[in-house]
Amino acid sequence: MTGPDRRELIITLLNEADGAISGGNLAKKLNVSRQIIVGDIALLRASGLPIVSTPKGYIFFSEPTNYITRAIVCKHTENEIEDELNCFVDEGIIVTSVSVEHGVYGHLNGDLHISSRRDVKDFIKNLQESKTAPLATLTDGIHCHTIKCKNEAEFDKIKQILHDKNFLYEL
Repeated sequence: MTGPDRRELIITLLNEADGAISGGNLAKKLNVSRQIIVGDIALLRASGLPIVSTPKGYIFFSEPTNYITRAIVCKHTENEIEDELNCFVDEGIIVTSVSVEHGVYGHLNGDLHISSRRDVKDFIKNLQESKTAPLATLTDGIHCHTIKCKNEAEFDKIKQILHDKNFLYEL
């Protein structure tokens, strides 16, 4: 199979998937290495396709139509990540990313696309199994989430919930 044919098949598989597909699963289906898949995904992204890497694998990202995008700064311990993320998803909010401001590297961002308790559990499991430290460990727990919510009232509500749990970072 040629590279262009393989990339067309990747597009088809992602379009038909009910959820994320891991690079390893794509590699198995297409009988190539995971590194080939990573390169193909990079080429597809460069061509303008909205392919996003999530903790569960690759997805086509489509923006919720009537949602607003906001940023919210939080601070908590590593043990409180699950509780914090559940606060968002329990209110119907999508956590699209997490970022930190590093003293040397500047802005570091991680795509999340978490919208359910199942996504939260999968993310926490992935963190634990990979033995990878969360980005916020670089900044003493301070981090920023980009979120999608239905309206300003929903944004105000999540700020209050996070404030009540001492997760909202306020000066």
